[in-house]
Amino acid sequence: MSPPLEPQADFMKFPTVFLALALAAGAAQARDVTHELGTTDVPDSPERIVVLEFSFIDALAALNLAPVGIADDDQRDRVQPVWSERIGDDWTSVGTRKTPNLEIIASLQPDLIIADKSRHAAVYETLGQIAPTVVYDSLTGDYEDMLAVADEIGTALGRAEEMDAFQAGHGARMDALRADVSEQTQGDDAQFGVINANGLWLHSPKSYVGSLLASFGFAPVMPLTGSDSYGELYQKTTLEQLSALDPGLLILGKSGDGRTLDQDWNADSLWQQIDAVERGRLFDVSSDLWSRARGMLTAEEIAADIRDIAATLK
Repeated sequence: MSPPLEPQADFMKFPTVFLALALAAGAAQARDVTHELGTTDVPDSPERIVVLEFSFIDALAALNLAPVGIADDDQRDRVQPVWSERIGDDWTSVGTRKTPNLEIIASLQPDLIIADKSRHAAVYETLGQIAPTVVYDSLTGDYEDMLAVADEIGTALGRAEEMDAFQAGHGARMDALRADVSEQTQGDDAQFGVINANGLWLHSPKSYVGSLLASFGFAPVMPLTGSDSYGELYQKTTLEQLSALDPGLLILGKSGDGRTLDQDWNADSLWQQIDAVERGRLFDVSSDLWSRARGMLTAEEIAADIRDIAATLK
């Protein structure tokens, strides 16, 4: 699995014919919604919604709302089953999160687009010509940021009370899962990372998963920094650097080819001496779920994985 992709501005040019189609299909505007890049007039009850990040699918799924378009990285299986159970599969791929296909988005005649600040700021004005567009921080947000964004999305959709109710239930479920593992996790440190052909990428304590692990009582392994930039949140790491960090618990998101660190480093003494390796505290998890999903429903899935991991610790 590659680390979250950095924003890029090389979007395809937007044909005039699709702009005309999108403008002709515009819905009546109802109210102002303030978001990361300004204020947008949003329809009272948008029905044809396109989402350009996975966490935004999660927010809609929490409300049992099905988007018409999803930036799924051209891989429909990255849409988590816990979402599909609520939104079905009658939606159209609009390409990658990094560079969604504007023609396809326009052809869906959306009445709302939900975009990411880091990835889509460069194309925000063009998206706004297709349909009302609201922008939130998914890529660099932590767990608490995700909850706040979901709350804002609920308000933008005119479903604030429903979102409040879901979040209350989510909070109760997460608290119950934390209670299940509190004795096992307190005093332990834990580090999450992903591995692919390009190397190991560790997620910092201020990342989404880093903050989620902290909420379960795990101490951080990486040093805290004052920055929440992409490079600080997701750091490429060598074996020597990992050995210096010496995590007591190491959780790895495997890439699609099933690669694990021990295929490359198993024979190296530095790897063998890492505390987590010596003590048999190395765990493989789904990188799609742990690294890409960043939502409430998927946080509960991650929490269930944490419970299973914690059960083996003491």
